[in-house]
Amino acid sequence: MIGFGAVLLLITYAQGAGFVQLAGGTPAARAVFANSMAVLGTQLFYLFPAPFRLDTLAGFVQWRAYGPIEVMVMIWAIAAGTAAVRVDEDRQLVDYWLAARVSRARLVASRLVAFGLAALVAVAAAALGVLAGAAGHATIDPGGLAGKSLALLMLIVVLFALCLLASQFAATQRGAQTGAAALLVALYLCDVVARSNHSLDGLAWISPFRWYDATTSLAPGGHFDVAAILLTAGLIVAAGVLTALAFSRRDVRGALLARPAREAGARDAAPSPLLSWPVGRLLYRQRGVVIGWALASAGFAVFMVGTAHSIVDTLKGVPSLRAFLELGGADPYIAYIGGFWFGIAELLLAGFAVHLVSGWAADDTEGILTAVLSTPRHRWSVVAERAAAAVVGMAIVVAAGSLVTALVAAAIGNGLETGALLRASWPLIPFGLTFAAVGAAASAVWPRAAIGVLGVLAFASYMLDEFAPILNWPRWVADLSVMQLYGNPYLSGVYWTGLWAMLAVAVAGFGLAAALMQRREVGV
Repeated sequence: MIGFGAVLLLITYAQGAGFVQLAGGTPAARAVFANSMAVLGTQLFYLFPAPFRLDTLAGFVQWRAYGPIEVMVMIWAIAAGTAAVRVDEDRQLVDYWLAARVSRARLVASRLVAFGLAALVAVAAAALGVLAGAAGHATIDPGGLAGKSLALLMLIVVLFALCLLASQFAATQRGAQTGAAALLVALYLCDVVARSNHSLDGLAWISPFRWYDATTSLAPGGHFDVAAILLTAGLIVAAGVLTALAFSRRDVRGALLARPAREAGARDAAPSPLLSWPVGRLLYRQRGVVIGWALASAGFAVFMVGTAHSIVDTLKGVPSLRAFLELGGADPYIAYIGGFWFGIAELLLAGFAVHLVSGWAADDTEGILTAVLSTPRHRWSVVAERAAAAVVGMAIVVAAGSLVTALVAAAIGNGLETGALLRASWPLIPFGLTFAAVGAAASAVWPRAAIGVLGVLAFASYMLDEFAPILNWPRWVADLSVMQLYGNPYLSGVYWTGLWAMLAVAVAGFGLAAALMQRREVGV
């Protein structure tokens, strides 16, 4: 609640305060800016909803801040919803509550209400950020802001309710997270595809993300969609009822549709020798995560590089962005590929680190770590194995993205310099390790909070890197961002000071994780 509330406040404040810097102070300049951003929005439909009144501060904040927020709260809902079911059951908290004669329906209802109150605090923080960012620049309609805030609150709660329901069908936290993420991503894609293909608008209306986008009341002349709010409320109630019914028909720590146990088959051949290596063994267990993020990296590379020409032609119309594309006299298309793609790669690696840390935390809560330590093994060796596996996994994800970037860039006639590509790629590994190390330390002392801590760090780093220069914040504030430490090695060379700082954080983080692992009871 505190972490995501702080992130939402920072995002809305920064977008509002940065509007004047980006759009200018005259109606003519803002009209040109709005047209440019609207064209850009058609290219970035996977992240932003349809733009509306971008010539106003409120309209820009609604598009640029409240649009991507729906992706951020999706992560929050997955982490909180699955933990509220699987972690509480694994820690036997649910056993105590049921023994105290608390009904299962009441447990489900209390979780929905409690999370709704936490979401209300975060939504209120986002609204305060809008008012603070607009102070002295524009007047915000309180009714319009309240309408958009209500839509956001309903979205967060309905996503949490859907995650509670999805968690009933898995017996582990890892399985619950996978199922909940698949459900929410599918619903998000139903909305996204309709943004670029209006013939699919009917399909999009099954998605709560479309119901959220339907309310545009923050912008002047916007619309508060009552039907969308009622649909969201109805889905919250339906998901809560179905969750209560599913919970009443399954065993604690069991899945609703549990498969009957099967006799394990004997192996005719010995396992691969690679499984005898500690790092190889851990990578094999996490092979799905590594392969999935490598494919995601390659897919984003294809999309970003493939649309380079259309996006760059749009960005040339924005003076503040045209200066960046012409940095150092570089070809603007190559500057975009080298600059913007590696910015996306940073976010992908941060997400990959969150997924790795999620697995480490799940090992602790599901008893896997206890079994590993009983072999017996030193606790510090477990942390060392995780660090080595993270290095190899980061290298695979980076190599997949960079290789595909080079191939697609060459295919569209904008070949990248091999030396510059390698120079920008290898520092991504210590960049990703920075997040993994912080997550390792957090999971060593409090596994359940590790994902939240890492998610807040990733979002805060992104926002500090993006808005510190625009808002003229002190340099020391910008240096708190891991993105700032990575720099822009493709266009301006390796930022060695930042690289050494990232390596220091990685070593200190994993070292602290090893020390903390020695001092606490596993599974607590």
